[in-house]
Amino acid sequence: QVDVTAMARLFGYVDVTDSGFIAAVLSIAFNPLFWNVVARWEHKTRALSRVFGSPHAACYCLGAVILMLNCVRSHCFTEAMKSQPKLEGLDCHWGYYSGLAILAVGTLFVISSFLALGFTGTFLGKH
Repeated sequence: QVDVTAMARLFGYVDVTDSGFIAAVLSIAFNPLFWNVVARWEHKTRALSRVFGSPHAACYCLGAVILMLNCVRSHCFTEAMKSQPKLEGLDCHWGYYSGLAILAVGTLFVISSFLALGFTGTFLGKH
């Protein structure tokens, strides 16, 4: 026997039937799937490199598509968050500033890894 009361209480805070929530979940799941499938396909076939004339051009085009998909994902996530109910305990100053701190640390990780790997290393690697 499984006690589902905690899960039922959690679903009271999330409206899973909201179209914005569904769009956000789909875009969050699609982006890494797309990135990995296309990168593996390119690694095996070199089809993008042939179409664009060089591996670097293919990488920059794929990177641009990935960045655009990330913008769509971020927009969907923001719209979904606007339409979801708020958790009262987190709707305060310390919750806001804690979120900003976590966002700053995550941004630092992303920027530092991007600077270490470069554009081509980030999006397709050199292989």
